[in-house]
Amino acid sequence: MKIKDIKEGLIDSGTLIGMPALFLALSGTDDEGMEKGVDELLEAVKNSFKRYVVIAGGDIAGQEGELKVLLSGIEDLYCHTVIESDGSEMLDLDADLYSLSLKPRDIWPVENINAYVSAGRIVELKIYLEDEIDLRETLIALSNHNVPRSAIFFLPAGDDLESYRENAVFLSEECLKYGFRLGERLRFTLGK
Repeated sequence: MKIKDIKEGLIDSGTLIGMPALFLALSGTDDEGMEKGVDELLEAVKNSFKRYVVIAGGDIAGQEGELKVLLSGIEDLYCHTVIESDGSEMLDLDADLYSLSLKPRDIWPVENINAYVSAGRIVELKIYLEDEIDLRETLIALSNHNVPRSAIFFLPAGDDLESYRENAVFLSEECLKYGFRLGERLRFTLGK
């Protein structure tokens, strides 16, 4: 498998915020990365002593065959798996959680998200919002989804602490008004 990075850390947002995890960042088709065999990756999982493994980035669909073997091996180690993506590719992987990060001004993969839910997959939507326009577009888009509200997080957009905090204040009021969950982004809370 083509891997960009393997590291330990805390899950930044969503249902599992703050959980220690091993992160496997996949390389894209044109990205540089290191070749790692499934056995080698399972050894890294075993040696990390983390109960959660997050697989993200790169070419998930292009490595789906190897990922099925890897996910089965991770399950045998009694670890939980999370697939982080933008949901643009329909994946047939037995992960414990599909964590989909969405931005209102991007095209939302409505059919894929609903297909995951219909197939019994556990899905969470992490939606990065910045302003009133983002909020309106999101409310319209969510009317086409079958994801329960308890699995939808409105996350403050922002690349720095100041913009994050401004958006958090705005979103806290909107979450209260519309009944959605305000999600936190741990890297801003911890100042990293």
